[in-house]
Amino acid sequence: MSDLDAWAGAALLVMAAGLLVVAALCGQSPVHARVVREGGTIFLPERVMQAGYHWIDRLAARATGLGLTADAVSWISLALGLAAGILAGATWLGGAAWVLALSGLGDGLDGAMARRQGTASAAGAVLDSVLDRYVEFFYCAGLVVYFAGQSLNQLVVLTALFGGFMVTYSTAKAEALHLTPPRGWMKRPERIVWLIAGSAVAAAARLGGWASDPILLSVVGIIAVAANVSALRRLRALAAAAAGR
Repeated sequence: MSDLDAWAGAALLVMAAGLLVVAALCGQSPVHARVVREGGTIFLPERVMQAGYHWIDRLAARATGLGLTADAVSWISLALGLAAGILAGATWLGGAAWVLALSGLGDGLDGAMARRQGTASAAGAVLDSVLDRYVEFFYCAGLVVYFAGQSLNQLVVLTALFGGFMVTYSTAKAEALHLTPPRGWMKRPERIVWLIAGSAVAAAARLGGWASDPILLSVVGIIAVAANVSALRRLRALAAAAAGR
């Protein structure tokens, strides 16, 4: 990992902090029903999510004007996710954080664009969900390579990946049973935000002479614990709701 990569991580953190300040100064963002329905958590507050969805809607309007389609953005997001995983595996965490952030932005844009263009469909939702899983796999695979030769650290990464998939599975199972998906921690937006932030902080830490690995591992560990606890709680609530019908 070079100093350039460390500065890239620091720049991303500064930009994110600036956006949060702008959101705070602009006051209350328009309310998005999806955010209200899913709710915020201690890992990603609802107000931050509302601001994020507001900016994504504005970007979606511009992207639609460029002639892009929602499916095209979905595939671009997948390619960026693969690139982010490769960068992470090559220990370029700052660059990986930037590219993963762009991939996550694309993941939010495709749905907003589909609604604006009147092309939202069940098939599109399935494609989006499947590609999301691949993006998470690509990045976590990159982190497994990053921690090469460190079996315990690699196990933490795999546990985080499994927990994330189980959170998503609980939502899919609820929808298949026509039940309201239980609320919980570490849904897809939270996991991506934490992976981006963790990678950026780990990269920027080198500028202060700190080691990157403990920081990155701590963040991935938080995701692993929170996601698996959330998945178990959601599945338990789902089982109770199904039994009570």
